[in-house]
Amino acid sequence: MSNQSAPGMNPLTVVLGLAITLGPLTALSFGSKYADEETIERARAGLANAKPADPFVGLDSTRVLGYGADKTLSDITSGAAIFSQLQAAITAAGAQAMLNGDGPYTLFAPSNDAFARIPPHQVDALMADPEALKQIVSAHIVPGHLSTTDLLQGRSGANLAGQKVPVGIEGNLKVGEAKVTQTINAKNGIVHVIDRVML
Repeated sequence: MSNQSAPGMNPLTVVLGLAITLGPLTALSFGSKYADEETIERARAGLANAKPADPFVGLDSTRVLGYGADKTLSDITSGAAIFSQLQAAITAAGAQAMLNGDGPYTLFAPSNDAFARIPPHQVDALMADPEALKQIVSAHIVPGHLSTTDLLQGRSGANLAGQKVPVGIEGNLKVGEAKVTQTINAKNGIVHVIDRVML
C-alpha cells in the first residue's frame, strides 16, 4: 500500500483551500466578538454619563441606607463637620436636649456654607445674642415629620417660632429662599440640609 497523496491533492493546495474556506468564518467570529465588546463598552459609557431625569433624586436618603436610622437629630448635627456652625448655634440656644428627645421633628439644617453667606460680623453678633439664636434655631425646627414627598406636595407646618415654613418648587425643592440639597432620616425625625440660613 502506498503512502503517497492522491493525485491532485498537493499539500499547498489543501492549506490554501482551508484558508479560503475558514478565513471569512474566523473573521466573522472575531468581528462579532469585538463588535459585542464595543457595544458593551458604549453602553457602559452611556450609563456612566447619564444624568438622572429626576432633579430631586439627590434628596433621597434611602441611597445611604441606615445612616441615620439609629441616630437622633442631635447626633447628626453634632457628628457631621458640615453642621459645626449650626451645632454651635443649637448649643448656645439650649436646643440640644430637644433634638435628642422623642420628637418627631423636622430640622431644616443650614450647612456651614449657608452660614458663610452671612457677613461674619452678623454671625458674630448672632452668636453673642442667646435670644436671637433661639429665634433663629426655632425658625429651622418644625414639630412633626415632613418628608421630601410631603414638601414636594406642598405640605408644610409651623416652626417653633410660630411661623409657617414656606415651601416651593422652582427647579429645586425650596423652603423660603433656601434650597434643600439633601435629606437624612433620623430615629426622632428628619433633617433637610439647606444652603441658606432662614433669617
